[in-house]
Amino acid sequence: MSWLKRSIPPARLRRNNIVLLVCMLILVLFFPVISSRKEFFGDVIFSGIILAGIFSLNFTERTRKILLATGGTTICLLWFSFFFDSRVWVLLAFINMFFYQSFILFFMIRHVGRSRDVNGTIILNAVNGYVLIGFLGALLLAMAEIVEWHLLGIKTPLINIAGDVLPKFHDYLYFSFVTVTTLGYGDITPANALAKSIVILIATSGQLYLTVLVAMLVGKYLSRAREKTWRH
Repeated sequence: MSWLKRSIPPARLRRNNIVLLVCMLILVLFFPVISSRKEFFGDVIFSGIILAGIFSLNFTERTRKILLATGGTTICLLWFSFFFDSRVWVLLAFINMFFYQSFILFFMIRHVGRSRDVNGTIILNAVNGYVLIGFLGALLLAMAEIVEWHLLGIKTPLINIAGDVLPKFHDYLYFSFVTVTTLGYGDITPANALAKSIVILIATSGQLYLTVLVAMLVGKYLSRAREKTWRH
C-alpha cells in the first residue's frame, strides 16, 4: 500500500544522514568563501541539502512523494533565480525551502522522540535538527530582507553590520548561528522590529531544542540501561 513506509536499511539511513550533515556543514563553514566567488556553488550545496533530506528518514511513501515534489520545485526555483537573476524567484525558492526544511525538522524531532534506542542514526538526526534550526533562521532573515527591500521599498538593511556593508546570505547564516548558539558577539545586530522578532524566535527555538532533545536522549539512554540491568 502507498501509505506504508519504504524501509531504508539502517546502514544506508546512517549514511544518508551523514551526507545531509556534511552538506550543511559545507554550507555553514565554506559558504562565505564559495558565495563570494561563484553563486553557482551555493546553489549546488542548497540542492544537495534538499536531496539528502528526502532520504534522511524512513518516510511513508506519500510523505516522500510530497517531499520530492516540494524539493524538486525548490531546486527548480533556485536555478531559475540563478539564471534569470530575479529576487522574486529567490524569494519563492526560499519560501519553498523554508517549509520543506521545517517539514524535515519536524519529522526528525518526532523520530528522535519516538525511538526507543539511542544509536548513531538518532544522534545524527538530533545534530542535523539543530543545524537545520540555524539554517531556517538564515532563510527567515533573508526572506524578510527581500520582502522589505525589494517588495515594500524599505531601503534599510534588516541587520547592522560593522563597516556599513549590505548584508548577503552568508551574513544572515553567520548571524543566525551566532544567535542560535547564544554566542552574541555583537558584530551584527538586528536593525528593526521585524529583525528583532526573528532573532528572538531563532534564539528561543535553539535553546528549547537543546533542552528538550538532550532530556529525551538522556531519558531514553537511562531507560534502556535499566532494562538491560533488569534482564541480567
